[in-house]
Amino acid sequence: MAGIVARKITRIFIFFALMIAVGRWLGEPEKYISYEFAKKIATLTGGDINAETVYDAYFYIGFIVVISTTAVIYILTMRLVNKIMSK
Repeated sequence: MAGIVARKITRIFIFFALMIAVGRWLGEPEKYISYEFAKKIATLTGGDINAETVYDAYFYIGFIVVISTTAVIYILTMRLVNKIMSK
């Protein structure tokens, strides 16, 4: 039982470590998200366009990009680890 919990905690730790690495690698969302797109998202979420809603939109879009990229890398990594361990 303790081994299962330890493996799950390790997998969570690996996911967060990958998430931090991907977030650092991608950098600021202003680099890869256009201002016009952020403005449209800010209008959808905040209702109006001001500096705060645009930066909130940058944050939300950047967070979604980091989580989705991390999930893909994590799934591929876990499949590779399982394939290596099964041999």
